[in-house]
Amino acid sequence: MARPSVIPVVRQRLEAYLEQCETAYLEQPESTRSATLPRTGDGKVNVRAVAQAIDLKPTQEKYLYERDELTSLINLVAEGQGLLPIGSRLVQDASDKAIKERLARQAQTARADAQAAVEATAVQDELLEKVRELSLDNERLSAENLRLRAMLDAMDQGLHIRIYG
Repeated sequence: MARPSVIPVVRQRLEAYLEQCETAYLEQPESTRSATLPRTGDGKVNVRAVAQAIDLKPTQEKYLYERDELTSLINLVAEGQGLLPIGSRLVQDASDKAIKERLARQAQTARADAQAAVEATAVQDELLEKVRELSLDNERLSAENLRLRAMLDAMDQGLHIRIYG
């Protein structure tokens, strides 16, 4: 014979406890309200303390995490009191993972950009050296061109010129 489910009993105790917490919360002056649900140091609802408050056995505590109908009741009151809901650590871990992945991608992009900048600087230096060489060649060729024109002018005027070289 199957044992009767403990969930209806747990739900009944939980609803009564949450009603007490909500009433106590609403009785506080609005300007100084603080959460009446048990909480952890980082602002999350303390499910273990809720389980102890409604006299659950340690083996029954898992129902508050696993059963959606119980989790949603706690989360509703917790969020109303400004606490992070059950499972927020999982959401936070996923968010942290996404941030870490984005930072890793940005670091990888930054490394690639730095490498590209180094390569671009090297190419720029090579091009500047080539421009210097071509400028010197241009000056040398201009001077040679000027000398040859002067020789041609002298030959046109009847001078006999010997070219060595």
